[in-house]
Amino acid sequence: MKLFCLFLLSALALAFPSTGALADQRMALVMGNSAYQRAPKLSNATNDANLLVETFKKAGFTVVDARNDLSAQDMRRTLRDFGAKARSADIAVIYYAGHGIEIDGNNYLVPVDAQLENDTDVYDETIGLDRVLVAIEPAKRLRLVILDACRDNPFAKNMKRTMASRAVARGLAKVEPSSPNTLVAFAAKAGLTALDGDGKNSPFATALAHHLATPGLDLRKAFGYVRDEVLQATTNRQEPFIYGSLGGDDVVLAPAAAPPAPPPAPAASTDTSASRDYEFAERVGTVEAWDLYIAAHPSGFYTDLARVQRNRLAAATPRTAPAAAEIEPKKIQVAPVLPPQPDAAKPVVAPKLAAAPATVAPLALTGTPATETKSVAAVPASTCTTRAARHGNDAVGGPFIPVSIKPNVEGASVRAIAVSPNGREIATAGDDGVIRLWDASSFRQSRVLRGHAGAVYALDYWTDGTQLASAGWDGKVKVWDLRSDGQSLTFDAGAKQFAVAFAPEPSLKYLASAGEDGVVRIWNLGTRELARSKLDHQNPDPARAAVRSLSYAPSGSGEFVSAGFDGKIRFYRLTGAIEAKDAYGRKALRVAYSPDGTRVVTAGSDAELGSAKVWDVKSGTSRVLVGHKDYVVSASWSRDSRRIVTGDGGRDKSVNLWDADSGRLLASLAGHQEDVEAVAFFPGGTRLVSASEDKTIKVWDIAERRVLLTAIGFGDDGYVSYTPEGCYAGSSGVESQLSISSGNRYEPMSLEARKAMQEPAGFTSLLAR
Repeated sequence: MKLFCLFLLSALALAFPSTGALADQRMALVMGNSAYQRAPKLSNATNDANLLVETFKKAGFTVVDARNDLSAQDMRRTLRDFGAKARSADIAVIYYAGHGIEIDGNNYLVPVDAQLENDTDVYDETIGLDRVLVAIEPAKRLRLVILDACRDNPFAKNMKRTMASRAVARGLAKVEPSSPNTLVAFAAKAGLTALDGDGKNSPFATALAHHLATPGLDLRKAFGYVRDEVLQATTNRQEPFIYGSLGGDDVVLAPAAAPPAPPPAPAASTDTSASRDYEFAERVGTVEAWDLYIAAHPSGFYTDLARVQRNRLAAATPRTAPAAAEIEPKKIQVAPVLPPQPDAAKPVVAPKLAAAPATVAPLALTGTPATETKSVAAVPASTCTTRAARHGNDAVGGPFIPVSIKPNVEGASVRAIAVSPNGREIATAGDDGVIRLWDASSFRQSRVLRGHAGAVYALDYWTDGTQLASAGWDGKVKVWDLRSDGQSLTFDAGAKQFAVAFAPEPSLKYLASAGEDGVVRIWNLGTRELARSKLDHQNPDPARAAVRSLSYAPSGSGEFVSAGFDGKIRFYRLTGAIEAKDAYGRKALRVAYSPDGTRVVTAGSDAELGSAKVWDVKSGTSRVLVGHKDYVVSASWSRDSRRIVTGDGGRDKSVNLWDADSGRLLASLAGHQEDVEAVAFFPGGTRLVSASEDKTIKVWDIAERRVLLTAIGFGDDGYVSYTPEGCYAGSSGVESQLSISSGNRYEPMSLEARKAMQEPAGFTSLLAR
């Protein structure tokens, strides 16, 4: 009878989906413009946008599109794409932080490339608020525009008037939305300006983050709380204001949490603790898990069932001796990370042309030495490797139930990957300026290099793996000696650096770097001076002058190729000639020589979509790798020059594998939530590794076309690596910052779950191939 009741309850659960399955489709577009090319940079706009991205994600929005430092063309395209998505939305929200301007009672958002020399330029170079409202018009229940753009606009002061009667006012003009259930929220009342505040976020953005994601809170009340908080923070100098109206029903951006559903159990019972623990033990499905359960619950109906399960497993599977517990070497304090830096693929500020002299600055290496092994708390031998290998129905354990892990920690967007020549180490770096070194066999973090004051966008190993070069937004180019205590040689380029590469000559002599000013610099590592610089990427438009990537020919001849924001790639020949190729209509973002030196692969963006292209070095002809759905950010070669891996951005965030000779798409791997900034072949060639703006690093199995593990680095040497099945390894104490889910909801890890899913030795067996 009990089994029948269980069957009936399961059938009813399938017949009547949960409220989560019927939840509203909520979508948000967040735009932040800071890097204005012809006006002072707004320090807080992108910070505010990043804060609101996290707010909408916290509220559980279905889609959160984040775009920073947009040109006029980029803004129009972004609004068009979001409008297409909003056709299926119940709630659509657009948040904009940046400059706005009012002319003749109409409001306009100002892209970063606007010049606005005359008042009539507004109609050509900016985006009208009406266009923004059109993008969200298809939403069914709520259309919301939030404008943090009521600043004192510098364009208005210098703008020439073609007609004396045309009014250019401070702040923004009052609006009356014509569509029902539409609200437009201003950071300040019409005609008044808002304050940026003294911190990294404006008072308005801070208040929005405090109240918009409150579960179950009506939107009108949330904005009321925002108003009160901003008035208090600005001593009544700034009052946010809302235009438009809603009906009588409550409208919430973050639905109230539903009461937790009772956990499934093999039979009806009032002992909820035993029921919950039985479920955990059943998910793990090992003799050790059932032993732990029986020890915690010596008697009862569930205990009888647990003994049956345990005895069946014991009879079928011989028990192994427990592994020796690892010694925990030190505790690691987790600290908040730096906020993300602006995207390197966006327009940059005016260049600094003069190259500063090199300076030498030894910097200490922080973190543990290479031989030290960090571990979570010592526990009995893990069963996680066995569980990770199970798929579908297991002959002993029954149906396999994946258990997913969610780290409750904040990392930083990852921009660069480098694999050491011997394949033993992988280096990553990103927006927090920290270089992390990972053991390739276990994906444990072995060392941390600190010294850059801004984002690091490029890494390169010397051919013997003893030196690592890095290029940062602080204008510094560093060479780290990995054999010593971490001393680094530092060159000051005087401008943001996006690319770095060792010259593969018989001895360690030259290093090339390039950045936002369009200058390719060659540094002499022996004399520690600037050997020469090439200005060949300079462009009248500062936003198109930057060099985003460069690569040396593997022959050691000194030839190299560079890729720039002007859409061109340039081959630097032995004769001194420079052959420029028009590679992309917008930006060339990545270029790399094949290991055999016969071809280069490029990644970039054309007017509508992007593409990866393979170029013949001698003839200069190219072939497009067909299959990308949006701009391509990254590309790399296999060591045998037979395959290429690329990483996408925009609407297509996949990792794609190609046959280099035929151009055939071999595999497309999906899983990243933001642009794939860097890709590489894992040592051995059977795996791929990728890094993303979504702050994760992923390792993929090519044959099985699935993600093997995900890693996040954060804080002071903190990190966690975890598999889709729920196995994890990490820095000391990281398990207290992990939640697990079996599909219904995330919960804190129990002690039993930690012991079952922990991998003290890392993922050596998983990554062995």
